[in-house]
Amino acid sequence: MFANRISALPLAMLALALCGGGLYATTPASPLVPTFTPTGAVSLSYQLPGTPGSSTGVSLATAAVATAPATSTFYTIDPTTVPFWLSVSVSTGTVVSPITAGTVVGTPSTFSLVASGVAASLGAGIYNATVQVDVIGFLPLNIPVTLLVKAPAATLTATGGTALGAETWAVGSTQVPFTFTLASNSVPISYTTTLSSLASTGTTVASGISITPTSGLVYTWGTLLSVTLSPLVYAEAHAGDVLTATVTVNYEGTTMPIALQLTVTPPVAAITSLYPTATPVDTTSTDVVNVVISGTGFVSSGTGQITQVWANATTQLTTGTGLVVNVVNSTTITLAITVGTTAYFSAAGTPLTLAVINPNGGTPAAPTTGSGVANLAVVNVPIINSVTSASTFLQSGSSATFAPYDMITIFGTNICPDCGGSNPALLTGVPDSTYFRYPTSLSPDPGTGQHYLQVQFNKHSNQTLVAQGYLIFANNSQINVLVPALLATTSGLVGSGTVDIVVSYGVTAPPTVPLSTEMSTAYTVGVAAADPGVLTVTSDGLGQGAILNSDFSLNSSSNAALHTTGTVLVYVTGLGAPTSTASNATTAVALGYPASCISALGASGTPAVIGYMTTINTTTTSPAYTAPTPAWTSVDGAVIQSAVIVGSGVSHYPPCNSPVTATIAGVAATVTYAGWVANSVAGLYQVNLTVPAGAVPGTYPSAGGTPISVPVLITVGGKTSQTGVTLYVK
Repeated sequence: MFANRISALPLAMLALALCGGGLYATTPASPLVPTFTPTGAVSLSYQLPGTPGSSTGVSLATAAVATAPATSTFYTIDPTTVPFWLSVSVSTGTVVSPITAGTVVGTPSTFSLVASGVAASLGAGIYNATVQVDVIGFLPLNIPVTLLVKAPAATLTATGGTALGAETWAVGSTQVPFTFTLASNSVPISYTTTLSSLASTGTTVASGISITPTSGLVYTWGTLLSVTLSPLVYAEAHAGDVLTATVTVNYEGTTMPIALQLTVTPPVAAITSLYPTATPVDTTSTDVVNVVISGTGFVSSGTGQITQVWANATTQLTTGTGLVVNVVNSTTITLAITVGTTAYFSAAGTPLTLAVINPNGGTPAAPTTGSGVANLAVVNVPIINSVTSASTFLQSGSSATFAPYDMITIFGTNICPDCGGSNPALLTGVPDSTYFRYPTSLSPDPGTGQHYLQVQFNKHSNQTLVAQGYLIFANNSQINVLVPALLATTSGLVGSGTVDIVVSYGVTAPPTVPLSTEMSTAYTVGVAAADPGVLTVTSDGLGQGAILNSDFSLNSSSNAALHTTGTVLVYVTGLGAPTSTASNATTAVALGYPASCISALGASGTPAVIGYMTTINTTTTSPAYTAPTPAWTSVDGAVIQSAVIVGSGVSHYPPCNSPVTATIAGVAATVTYAGWVANSVAGLYQVNLTVPAGAVPGTYPSAGGTPISVPVLITVGGKTSQTGVTLYVK
């Protein structure tokens, strides 16, 4: 029973008895919690991008009852409760709390809390934490801490590299607007812009400048602005001009000026070609060598801006004694160099190196390589400058294309250096009296030390000789030559192949292949099945055509063809190899085009087709001559003799071409014949047309009315003759 009574005693009373050495009739005190000031949460702040707020001090004190003796105790701040963005000045300390008349008057412990520098990495916002203070003999003290991270003050920045400094623009280059980016450092900012007028240090500048957009919102990720100059500004700006303007960005009571500057620089001067590409050796002091420099980026005006021309990287060529330099425009410079003022042309083998450079107000060194440099060859062989059709005279450059039997004109210099003086200045090809064929070489000085002028057509791919050209006439600057028919039968040439035309002048006949020291540089041309061109009375490929009326009188303004019954004979080149297949035999056939046109070369078979070449190779009676040995393999350069054509004028026509079509004043004209001309060279074609009775526009004038000039076009193989050739009708 006693044991039961003891167990029934309150445990609290037992504890008091054990601790105090006796039993008291008092109740235990409640657990105490330390106090701190300021009361409530500790508030801290951090201004981005890097300005911490001031420190906040915390006073820590313990609490005690009036009956307790004065005490001191130790505290520690739990580091695990301190966030990474908070710094604490003191982590441990002692608090003394004496009791006087029941009032706590002890000395509190003080420490500081401050936002650390790490807070700069935080985004704007409110961050909370609870810092725990452990005090011996007391319950833990939890101090709430609040950190306000403030966003940066709203400002604008502008980026864009050269758009905010000095932009340069080369004349002729792509016109690019100024671009730059506005960015907010925090919240979106509303802005507007103002733009000053365009100023220039140059003498002539067109107005015209705009900005896009003129207003809007700027975000942290940036807003693009573009300032564009009018095309007229670029068109009128000159190298050396400096153009300026100011963009002012207005936002939240702040203005931000952005200075724009465009410095105009000359383009990079480049040479695309020289004309001529070569010049002969010349020691005659009064001679003048003319050179045309073609290219891009040439500057023709402006102080210190005009394109300079240098010779051999050492001498600037300027207009003066014996020299004229003319920068014509942005693509052309002409030079006139008097031979006696320089040694540039005194010997072959060393080219004259020409260079162009835009000085841009300075004194730059002449370039020695690159696009600004080109060589003018100095040679002692013929020089080909261009090759054209003898009828059209169209300059096609490296894209020139000719057909078998075509008549072409080679223009150049030093073609026949010995032509003139005591020798004839003009060399005329004369058909031989036996076979009536033009020669493949001409000579200005027959006899001892004779020189030969010749034209070769070599296969471009391997420089093998295809055939020699038959020469009609030549002088020191021009040759008229017939294109060999073998170009049509040599594999791979017609359509996509190319041949090299080479002029040789020397004592070797024929010259050796590949190129010898007597030969010009090759001039490469294409080969086509047809290359039609109408001959003109002015021999320049334009205007009144070389056209006869049906009575063989020259068509003209005073001798027009009738539009209802008229027939005209149009003389052309370049119709290509004849397509006719009739046999040049005594068998009578009905005379008609193209059925009775004889074959040009003939063909084997049963029966064999007797062509014009077949007749030449076998006939010895009419006209009487010995057949050629070796036998002909082509009729290149041959005069088509009517006497050799069996029944000429009765049953057969010379070799001809079909189909050939034509228009007069845009109206289809009937072709009654298209082929070689009897008693003329193979390569001169005649196209007979019936003048159509049609609109031109409206109605032709009545017979006997005022003649009008109308265009005529000849088409064969999908190619049409040159425009601008006319005839008269009435």
